[in-house]
Amino acid sequence: MGRSAKIQLCAYVVLASVLLAAHTNADEPTAAQAEVDPAIFDGAVKDYYAGRYAESAAGFWGYVRFGTPAAEKYEWAQFLLGESLAHLGLWHAATHYYYQVAKTRSRPEILPDALSRLEAITRFRPFDESMVYDDLLYDSEFGSLPPQLADWVQYVQGLYDYRNGYLDWAERHFNAIRPVSSYAARAQYVRAVHAIKSSRDDTGIKLLEQVASNPAAEPKIRNEALLARARLHFDRGQYQEALAAYDQVKQIDLSFEQAQLMLEKAWAAFKSKDYRKAMGLLHALYAPAYSKYMLPDAYLLRGLIFKDLCHFIAAKGIVRSFRFALEPTIASLHRRTPMDKIPVLVEGAREQGAMGAIAKVIDALQNERKLIQSFVGPWEDVELDKHLKRLYDLELREQQRQWDIGFTRTSDTLALALLDTEEQINLLDYEVGLDIFRRFKHGQASQLREETLTVPYDSSSVYYEFDTEFWNDELHSYSYFINSRCFETGEEP
Repeated sequence: MGRSAKIQLCAYVVLASVLLAAHTNADEPTAAQAEVDPAIFDGAVKDYYAGRYAESAAGFWGYVRFGTPAAEKYEWAQFLLGESLAHLGLWHAATHYYYQVAKTRSRPEILPDALSRLEAITRFRPFDESMVYDDLLYDSEFGSLPPQLADWVQYVQGLYDYRNGYLDWAERHFNAIRPVSSYAARAQYVRAVHAIKSSRDDTGIKLLEQVASNPAAEPKIRNEALLARARLHFDRGQYQEALAAYDQVKQIDLSFEQAQLMLEKAWAAFKSKDYRKAMGLLHALYAPAYSKYMLPDAYLLRGLIFKDLCHFIAAKGIVRSFRFALEPTIASLHRRTPMDKIPVLVEGAREQGAMGAIAKVIDALQNERKLIQSFVGPWEDVELDKHLKRLYDLELREQQRQWDIGFTRTSDTLALALLDTEEQINLLDYEVGLDIFRRFKHGQASQLREETLTVPYDSSSVYYEFDTEFWNDELHSYSYFINSRCFETGEEP
């Protein structure tokens, strides 16, 4: 037999053994599988501690691929494969292997480390909630864990029991969380939301206040509690209390949530008759960081303020601005264009709660999948690149499926809200026309009342005239000087 034929035969033998491994019952491993060369693992460990993470990932994957769970270092190889991938920025792949280690729980000494990595990922990175929370943590027992991890597991299990209506079980989990843990504040927030949904508003407000004042609460959950309390006050018509709660919410970043916060604060200020504060907040939404977001209510509120202060030409200008910006989208809706073909609705859906979380996961998966190509060299022999691409493609299909399901519902809500705003804008346009006719019909132009701006020069505050530049740290504190042009006839707001 020639040398080339022998090589080809060896290749077929290797291929056959791999195929046999793929179809053999995991409970009955072959001797060849169980006796995977330990030198593969040892070499990968050396690469890992030398900072050669691409090479170590290839080695650990080789050990996992050609071995079975019966191999001596199998779980360690999975865990260190996850560690290597995390160092390379492939967080979804790392999560997958941390999940595998935590799911089997066959190596108790690694379990806390695997869970610790997953807990950190859930706090700081986009992740597949179904895999980590639903498939791994819910209805699972992990035995004795470090306090922080035990609190996390109890919180997730309590959260899902609340979602599924098992309130007694949920409270058992929440009561097991240490009071000093940040997860105790999260549990209190879940209780508050449930109380509000159950029409127990006073209880909900008390619980939200406890979360907001809890020093152990993370800034994000404290903000969510303050925001929920402000919205509840607004819905109850307590606009001054709502505005005070909104003012306590901290600005974290220039996100859609922050833009929405300023719009809600503007509505509260408007309802409190503080038109200058409302207009200052609305003016901040012209900043480049916020101008891209879909906030049709901002047009309506500006128009209402201009109308109430009798700035009729400006109010008409707002109507024209709304139609110029959103008429193409509204026309597409009237033509019954599919929602996923309307860019404004697609972008708007990406900014909404759960849909925004799915969008972040999809974006992260797409960006990480592109990174795989950077490591083809050390991975090509063991086909780790192909394996990871399949792993990412599978998750992308699942996340896209979740997006498609949610988009149908979310896009309908956005479309209805946009059409409702259009109706309100049209009504505003009509009312402004009536107000112009009513006032000038009686020849009252000579009775115009003008206001002046008085700057308190002896104040400790410093006042600046707006010079068209937006500064991020000032966006929440603009005061827009606008005078009333209503006539002295008892018709002013």
